Amino acid sequence: MTDLAIGEILYLAFICSLIYFLLKKKISINYTISSILIILCFFYISWGMNYFRLPLSIYISEDVIESEKKIESLARFISTKCNKLKNEINSKKNNNKDNLNSYKNIIETENQKFKYSNFSVILSYMGIKGYYNPFTNEANINSNIPVILIPVTIYHELAHKKGFASESDANFIGFLNAYNNYNKEIQYSATFFAFKYLYYDLYKINPTIAKDIYENLSSEVKNDFEIVSNFWSYYSNGFQVIQKNAFDFFLKAQGQKKGINSYNEVVKFLLYTFDGKNKFIFDENN
Repeated sequence: MTDLAIGEILYLAFICSLIYFLLKKKISINYTISSILIILCFFYISWGMNYFRLPLSIYISEDVIESEKKIESLARFISTKCNKLKNEINSKKNNNKDNLNSYKNIIETENQKFKYSNFSVILSYMGIKGYYNPFTNEANINSNIPVILIPVTIYHELAHKKGFASESDANFIGFLNAYNNYNKEIQYSATFFAFKYLYYDLYKINPTIAKDIYENLSSEVKNDFEIVSNFWSYYSNGFQVIQKNAFDFFLKAQGQKKGINSYNEVVKFLLYTFDGKNKFIFDENN
């Protein structure tokens, strides 16, 4: 299921026009520079200024330390949550369920609209799960990615749509909204997402403990990790390296010093806002 995204039609028209004029050799340097400047101006006027807004991290105390013990504790909690949710989902599984339509009905509201991309296969080859189009104010989701990744990706792009340009902010908001959803599959998407980041951070510090926590995941959860891994391996190609480097440069140019590694900073939010029992709390007044 896909929706008609106006932004994608504009992008396609732009690319076709660019190819046409390049072949006809009708593009001058002055025309090219003028076009780029106009696009950049429109980008910043319409949405790009959000890159200069204060990030959520300013509300987090710098005194809080990301210790191995805290990461391990939260990773174990999330792993248990993954197992529990996956078991509950399996016990109520409806094989005829249309997940894409289901997520759209559950998540989409008047103020939170998103679209499944008509170019999802192309996005898969580019290594992109979803993107926000600032020119048409559209959140576009790659419907080709494994179903487990879709809900948290939807909320991530909707966070961008609300004006949160920081990737770490969008990652955390995406997690938080999915985690607090009443639907078990959407909750599972959030916990699966969080475990991945916590596991990789813990693995860098203590591989033995990280592996031990991973081994305690149920076979069904491990199978989901394998599905995701196989998916990205299937679509892996050399162009993704170019695309990632270009996006990394773009993010750094917008003030996100860590570039694409900004996504990993979601671990800080997870650690700082977890109450140690069952909830993730974010109070801007603290």
